[in-house]
Amino acid sequence: MAAVKNQQRFETLLTSEVYQAAWRYCLRLRRGREDAEDLLQESLVRAFTRLSQLRDEGRFKSWLLSIVRRRFLDRYRRERSRPPVLSEPEPQPASEDPLAAHIAETLTRLPAPQRELISLFYIDGLSLKETGQVLGIRPQVVRQRLYRARRALRRLLDAAPIVTTAASSRGGECHETN
Repeated sequence: MAAVKNQQRFETLLTSEVYQAAWRYCLRLRRGREDAEDLLQESLVRAFTRLSQLRDEGRFKSWLLSIVRRRFLDRYRRERSRPPVLSEPEPQPASEDPLAAHIAETLTRLPAPQRELISLFYIDGLSLKETGQVLGIRPQVVRQRLYRARRALRRLLDAAPIVTTAASSRGGECHETN
């Protein structure tokens, strides 16, 4: 009976949003879809078996992502053949918004730790505290590193302005944006 309640609790906590965040994080950590799937599977099994250790259900998402990160680091320590860096994201379908596509491409040029930090905070929507829990650092340190990462991203964006060929809503011609 306890096993059934544990399974129901896990299924309740593992919403589609949380699952998708964990999947995106695995894709960023591992090179290749199969490695990411393995990492996600291991992490979900670990989370399920350790669910009794979760004190605050409101922190499930950051708790699960920290398990993903620890499983990734454990694998790295065992393998030692690859450095623990974020892989390049899989190609995304062409965005209708050239600015969004430009930002996504520029984000891939950031160093892996900055890319990971920005992804957790802005893409996965974690708070400063949750991001710190995943990375094992204090929220104040997250804030400082986010500042530096945003500044680095801004420099990269300023260095390579995009040129769009789509007409603006006012019927304009080609233009350059920064």
